[in-house]
Amino acid sequence: MPRQLLVTPDVASRTQIAAFASQLAQALARGTRLVQLRNRSLDADGYRALAESALALTHAAGAQLILNPPHDVADRWLDVTGGALAATVPQADGWHLTSERLMACDTRPAHWRLVSAACHDAAQLAQATRLGLDFVTLSPVLATTTHPDAPPLGWPAFTALAEQTSVPVFALGGMRAETLSTARNAGAYGIGAIRAFWPAA
Repeated sequence: MPRQLLVTPDVASRTQIAAFASQLAQALARGTRLVQLRNRSLDADGYRALAESALALTHAAGAQLILNPPHDVADRWLDVTGGALAATVPQADGWHLTSERLMACDTRPAHWRLVSAACHDAAQLAQATRLGLDFVTLSPVLATTTHPDAPPLGWPAFTALAEQTSVPVFALGGMRAETLSTARNAGAYGIGAIRAFWPAA
């Protein structure tokens, strides 16, 4: 599994998908091989169009795509008891659970080769471990403009939490490409970021 996870920035409307695809293609050309398609603005049809565009690009580059749709879309597409809903879901490589959905799961979501989750504390990490997830993000490690009100963990607390799970942990929040060695020394498998890995418009 790659050591760097690109979390994509939000796409507010379907008219922005072409520009998004151009920037994603640049990120893939620079070596990105693991992408989380995060969105909180589009409806189901819009997110499906975004995912289909991203899938074509990531798979052509030999990269993997993890879906992280808006909450209402996830409610339609994913059954937290483990099955998939009837809606036609893009055939991505995996699914990313929010921390709230992670804690509501009784079993690992079915039909996905990779399942990841957002974790912020020991209880969430324990749940991810119990479900046998493939990796988690643990955040925020450092101060981040994406979530300015969230108090950062700092590296010592990150290390203490990461030691509590056997699941690979990606450090998220304030990460840059050059932070990878620091993160690895602190017990991370890799790092995740939006701004650090996303090309400028």
